[in-house]
Amino acid sequence: MKSLLEIRVPNDELHRRLGGGIPPGSIVLVEGDRGTGKSIFSQRLLYGFLKNGHSATYVSSQYTTPEFINQMESLGYGIVPELIKRRLLFVSLYPLLVGLSDRKKFLNRFVGEPRLWKTDVIIIDSVSALLSSDIGEDEAREFSLHLKRVSALGKAIILTVNPSDIGSDALRVFEEASTMLIRLSVKVFGGDLKNSATIVKYNNAPGIFQKIIPFRVEPRVGFIVEIAAVV
Repeated sequence: MKSLLEIRVPNDELHRRLGGGIPPGSIVLVEGDRGTGKSIFSQRLLYGFLKNGHSATYVSSQYTTPEFINQMESLGYGIVPELIKRRLLFVSLYPLLVGLSDRKKFLNRFVGEPRLWKTDVIIIDSVSALLSSDIGEDEAREFSLHLKRVSALGKAIILTVNPSDIGSDALRVFEEASTMLIRLSVKVFGGDLKNSATIVKYNNAPGIFQKIIPFRVEPRVGFIVEIAAVV
């Protein structure tokens, strides 16, 4: 088993701010309202994993495959070679979820698809799209137990969630199951809107990490960690 799933990329401090990388066996929950940067954050992690030799599955409820390729290219994160080499499995839920009335049956099919869970890293953006808004605590716990079984194989699982899209009981289950909890927000700082990531919980951190990570996103440059803290 790898001692650390690295996310280092040139000219980017995120790996250092997170203690050097993501420990195998992690379940990372990235919370935030619409527009706080959940998808960008997960896409940066994806690119870092791929560039350090890890295989990954990216499940998107927002993009089709061409749209995702274009989105990553717009950040300077080219992924076409990784798709061709099959080191990246991209799964678009967008056409599957349209008009879907029974999310529970779909979730069972999703969990039971072995190809999704074979890679080193599994990113689900967003998990709230897989779940019905009234998902119960028992169903959430059943899904979280599956995530724990998968992560116990030395894999990392990253989930994004909009807290307003699922019930508080279900959200609490996922927060408890996570080994790392990150909350994203947008604040006014120096007259501008600034994104920040607050690490609420980080079990088994591989090194010293930064509690609050301010960041911005630039076209063709990607994810940039700010020097100044956002308070």
